[in-house]
Amino acid sequence: MYQSLEVLSQTKNGLFTFCNHSKLFQLVFNNLCFEFYEWELENFKKYIFQLDVTYWEKNYIQSLNHRKIPISVGNKFFTILVNKQELDEIKNLLHIEFSPIRLLKHKDINYQFIEN
Repeated sequence: MYQSLEVLSQTKNGLFTFCNHSKLFQLVFNNLCFEFYEWELENFKKYIFQLDVTYWEKNYIQSLNHRKIPISVGNKFFTILVNKQELDEIKNLLHIEFSPIRLLKHKDINYQFIEN
């Protein structure tokens, strides 16, 4: 199956994974699927975390749709609408902190070196 697929986070409606083979991040939320390289993911995260929820909810207050927050996805003719709870869930999926690999120093290794 997919041995190189690593689940980074999961919620009720979504799954965020990384494939070591293709080096792609995949965000599946409801019936939407996004695939990102690392630089694309960083740009998407910046965009998602800077969205002004109150502005969009006020701007679309007369809208019949209960989803009022637009997420632009590349093509100017294609926009995804989400509500505040869905946006919060997407943020939770994407809020992954990658800790840098700590390299050992020679002082960290408990080994007695003996020259023969």
